[in-house]
Amino acid sequence: MRQAQTGHARAFDQLFERFQRAVTAYCLAASHGDRDRALDLTQEIFIRSFRNITDLAEPERFEGWLFSIAANQCRSMASSDQRRARVLDAVALGAEEGSVHDGLGDKGRRERRIALIQRVLAAIEDPTLKTVITMKYGEPEHTTREIAARLALPHGTVTNKLMRFRAAIKRDLLAALLEVEEEIP
Repeated sequence: MRQAQTGHARAFDQLFERFQRAVTAYCLAASHGDRDRALDLTQEIFIRSFRNITDLAEPERFEGWLFSIAANQCRSMASSDQRRARVLDAVALGAEEGSVHDGLGDKGRRERRIALIQRVLAAIEDPTLKTVITMKYGEPEHTTREIAARLALPHGTVTNKLMRFRAAIKRDLLAALLEVEEEIP
């Protein structure tokens, strides 16, 4: 450990050989069995740990420190995945809103839309916003004026909540797209 802290390449190799399997197993569990993802995470974890190894004041605690880095990386990956899923759901919802309806009451489309709305709503904490979104994008779909009347809210409030919701989705989408671009070598 101390040799690695002074930059000896063989010491880095030995640390990697000693802990690589355990870290990969941890990452494999965190990535739900996605081997490629687990290997990418493992690589990132070792890069971060070796880059910051001189910061470790107590070298005998390397293993715990390494797994703290692993836990943080895996949590970050899961958070990023959840955000991407919410963004994709929201984008699909927007695409569904903009599609031409055939007037036939396509049951499959309606069910997909309801399931999509439920996933998007799961991430929203504001109960009024949840109600507005449900009424706007649910079945049956209501106009903003109808929503305002039913909820006894000013029309501008309903419109503003929907605009902010859509803006938040766009920000999340942009952040997710930028994150994907950064991941591409």
